[in-house]
Formats: sequence, C-alpha cells, structure tokens
Amino acid sequence: MFNRTKNLFLLSILTVSLAACSNGSQTGGDASTQANSSPAATPVSASEQKANPTTSTAIPGVKDVSEVKFKTPSGQTQTGFFDTVNDTATNKHKVDRTATIKMAGWAVLPGGGKIADRVIITLADNKTVVAVAPVNLARPDVAKTLKNPAYQNSGWNATVNASALPAGQSVLKAWAYNSATKEATQLNRTHEITVE
Repeated sequence: MFNRTKNLFLLSILTVSLAACSNGSQTGGDASTQANSSPAATPVSASEQKANPTTSTAIPGVKDVSEVKFKTPSGQTQTGFFDTVNDTATNKHKVDRTATIKMAGWAVLPGGGKIADRVIITLADNKTVVAVAPVNLARPDVAKTLKNPAYQNSGWNATVNASALPAGQSVLKAWAYNSATKEATQLNRTHEITVE
C-alpha cells in the first residue's frame, strides 16, 4: 500500500511538472522527478501487452552499433521510461541462466513530437546490443499525461534469453532510437540483472 501511495504521489508531481513546463508543442518534466516514475501509476507489464515476435539485435539504418550516437537527455527533454523487467518495476533482478527476460516501457523522440523508431537495449557500456524492439504498443497513459495523442502507441517490449547476457551482474539501459539521425537518447531508469 505504501508503494502504491508513493507511486501515486510521484505521478501527481510528474503531472504537475509536465503541465507547468508545457509550451503547447513540446512537453517535458523535471529529470529528477521522472527518474523514479513512469507516467502510469502502475506501469503496463509486458504480459499485459501483446507478444513481440520481432525483437532482434538489428538496428535500422546502421551496420554496426558504433555508428549510433548514444546520448543522455538534456534538461527537460522527455524520451520515455524503461518500466519493467519480468513484470516488476524494481531496479534489481535475479534470473536463472535458462530463464527468459521480458522488458517493457515507452519511448518517444526528444523534441520530435512522435514516438521513437525503435528502442535499443544495451549493456551499460553502450557497445553491446541486447535487443532492438519496435515501438508500437498502446500506452494511452503516456498520451494523456504528456498531452500528445501522437504518443498513443509509444509502448515497447522485448524478450531475450538470460543466456544472452554475461554471467553475474549486468546493467541494462534502454534508448529511444531515431533512424533518420542515427541518435539514441537514453530512457529514464536502468535495470540491474544478475544471471545465476
């Protein structure tokens, strides 16, 4: 109950921050507020969304990950959120080497007023691509909170085998990818995975 109350409180702060920062065509929010909360009070889990059979590691428009310009969002830029791993919103996860890892969230392009072309999930070094997922799942909570109907289908999910990750502890990052500029902007939140 405490966590739900805390999440609702953070959601209300985020909503007020976004409304205060809105200039009509672009909305943003305080990065420190967004660092712990997605627009949804309860993030949409990967199991509640349709299966994602097209998860791969191919990045559109590039032959190698070194061609992608990875960057962190600046100031009030809103790019999305890496909500859950295996349907839980905690930041640390232990998984068996034979398990499947399900990841979900939402992603939009910074300042573009449209959803990301793909989400790239990497290890913390940004050189090892774990998965590349399409952005096409319904997230009406995002469209409503950010007051932009273009974000209606800004949800994404990806599924990988735990055996694809190194044994031990890894940090996963998710990135909103723009295939026109070959830029990837980091989504809020990372997840630590321990493969046992």
